[in-house]
Amino acid sequence: MRLKFFLVALFFVAICFSASAQKTLKGIVVDSITLNAIPNVSVKLKGTLYGTITNVNGVFSIKVKETDTLVFSSVGFDRVELPVYFGDDVMFVRLTQQVIMLREVTITGRPEAAKKELPSLKLKSKSLPWGGAMPNSGGGAAVNLDYFSKREREKRKLAKLNAELAQTQTYVEIVTNTEVKQELMDRFSISDSTYYKILTHFNEQHQEVTHSGNQGDILTQLFSFFEAEVRYRRYRR
Repeated sequence: MRLKFFLVALFFVAICFSASAQKTLKGIVVDSITLNAIPNVSVKLKGTLYGTITNVNGVFSIKVKETDTLVFSSVGFDRVELPVYFGDDVMFVRLTQQVIMLREVTITGRPEAAKKELPSLKLKSKSLPWGGAMPNSGGGAAVNLDYFSKREREKRKLAKLNAELAQTQTYVEIVTNTEVKQELMDRFSISDSTYYKILTHFNEQHQEVTHSGNQGDILTQLFSFFEAEVRYRRYRR
């Protein structure tokens, strides 16, 4: 009888311990360049089927343990895995748009193609295409065809992406700061969901601020925007 009682007590202790080791983690998922919220992003615990999706404001809420890792995925964006850190009450996740590097392809014409003129390539005018600039064949003006290739455009897009990510680093550090979030919520008496809605609007309307890298300007603009938004929302009521 005592053994049975001991096992039941142990079972309830295990349940309580398991519950206490969990917490509800909230976060927002945005585009790494525009900082616009991304809806319908899949948020799953790695190695499980348990998960959720972000709402229209890019916000999600999920129960996690300290040892969990979250996997974020959405069509058109790179998959991201982030470990859970219990010291954070909120996660600010940036998804990067997928950049597909295309392989260079060399097209070689058949020998017989040089022997006859194809009707579809006949020019009605003697003027040269591209304003007179032809591919270089040993001198004269030349067109850098590599500049217009898909591979070159993708490389330039990737370089621009990395540069803009660096520009938003200061802003991300500010909005993921728990003290800043709590100060905004307390000062303007707003709920957690309202906080994320206003933050999403700020990201959409003030890209020049989010990319400025100026900590003082970001904080000033952020608090001013929240004050104006809260006043407007209360006036509408």
